[in-house]
Amino acid sequence: MKLKTVIAAALVAMPAAVRAQSADTLSLDGRSALAFGLGLTSRSSTSASLTGASSSASGQIGSLEFTHWFRPVVAFQVSASVLGAEATSTPGQVHDNTLTPILAGFSISPRSFALSRNARPYLSAQVGPYIHTVSDVVGSSTSNTVETSFGARFGAGVNWFIARHFLLGADLNYHAVGEFDHPDAITKHPSGFGASVLIGFAWGGR
Repeated sequence: MKLKTVIAAALVAMPAAVRAQSADTLSLDGRSALAFGLGLTSRSSTSASLTGASSSASGQIGSLEFTHWFRPVVAFQVSASVLGAEATSTPGQVHDNTLTPILAGFSISPRSFALSRNARPYLSAQVGPYIHTVSDVVGSSTSNTVETSFGARFGAGVNWFIARHFLLGADLNYHAVGEFDHPDAITKHPSGFGASVLIGFAWGGR
């Protein structure tokens, strides 16, 4: 009789145990990742002549992002990227111009979105300063200007943990950036959509 009672209790508890085990397989709690991003929507051009050379790129060129999941589906993120760069060189003069956002925020990878245990779609939001740096060298004179505008980045994508310590990913995002006091070719229209592919190293977690 006692054995029958134990078996019956086990059968009743089994569905709950299966659900709990299934939920655990989707947990990202304690995992961290460092990912490098390569922009897919950036536009670049170069030119050279007897009087000098120039190169420019706009849109998301590249990024570096650290992610740490402190809850099963919620992560803290810190990122830095290059949204635009320009360099020109003529006899006696060099001009460099870059736009670099340094952002922090959160991402969520809902269990209901999971494609599999290793393929996890996510939504993210980050805020922080967008730093515009201009450097000019004319003869022996050098000038540097730094201007900052506040902005936010909203993204959606997928992380694919292809192995215990490696991941691939894809990301679509939108940068919403405030106006700069001294706009130029890079900062005149800083807001916009972007896309990138990611490759990274992951560690921790279960």
